Amino acid sequence: MNSNRELPLPVERVHAPSAEIFKKLYADPGKPVLISGVVSEWNACSQWTIPYFNSIAGDRLVTVRRMRNGAYIAARREEMKLMDYLEIVSNKAVGNERVYLGGQDVKKLFPEIVDDYIVPQYIESEKIDTVCYIGSQVHSQIHFHPYGKALLCVVSGRKRVKLFAPDQTPYLYQKFNFSKIEGEPVDLNSFPLYRNARYYECEVHAGEMLFFPIYWWHGVETDDFTSAIVFFWDDSRKTRWNPPEGIRWYYPPLFEASSWLIEGKKRLQYFKS
Repeated sequence: MNSNRELPLPVERVHAPSAEIFKKLYADPGKPVLISGVVSEWNACSQWTIPYFNSIAGDRLVTVRRMRNGAYIAARREEMKLMDYLEIVSNKAVGNERVYLGGQDVKKLFPEIVDDYIVPQYIESEKIDTVCYIGSQVHSQIHFHPYGKALLCVVSGRKRVKLFAPDQTPYLYQKFNFSKIEGEPVDLNSFPLYRNARYYECEVHAGEMLFFPIYWWHGVETDDFTSAIVFFWDDSRKTRWNPPEGIRWYYPPLFEASSWLIEGKKRLQYFKS
């Protein structure tokens, strides 16, 4: 896929670093890292199976995305019982269309499981979005988080992640915080600049977590049945409004305006309800 024989670049792996070491070596410099020895201590790692989810919420209606080729932007939303969804994702998929239970607030969706995990000590914020991803045979478009940092914590299964530093943006055909590129292998006739992109790659296995700094591009592939939690927290406005090389100056105010609009719609919906 890429003519550079040095690729993929390795993601550094560390075992349960202290909060101080994490901040100094990874959070502040904006460097991805794969961490072991933290998620593996959660009760969730021995509990989160299909029978477990069925036992606590099998009859519950959940909102899933129905999408083609990992295209979140064009995904359709629909509701189904959790047990029906789990039946679908436990079997081999047919065709290009997939359903995915992703990006859902854990406390709202599954309040029964909030005691199964512990918020990592590496998060320096009281405002945290904790969302879950449960599914198989799906992948996400390459994208980055424009507001802050994230920790991907895999509880069961595994995820394969490809990461691109912000300075690789010119090769990724940016559209807001998404790439126009969908899926692997990349069509180099349609996206010829991609051949110049340098990237990191790793597998995040059950019991491991991967740190995403702000503005780092990433695509995630999930083959086997996998359950995961992602913690999101915002960086300061100073960090967001001083993007690294590769992110054009006008994108941060664009993202900021977008967040205000989304928040305004949420509040309007609240007052209407």
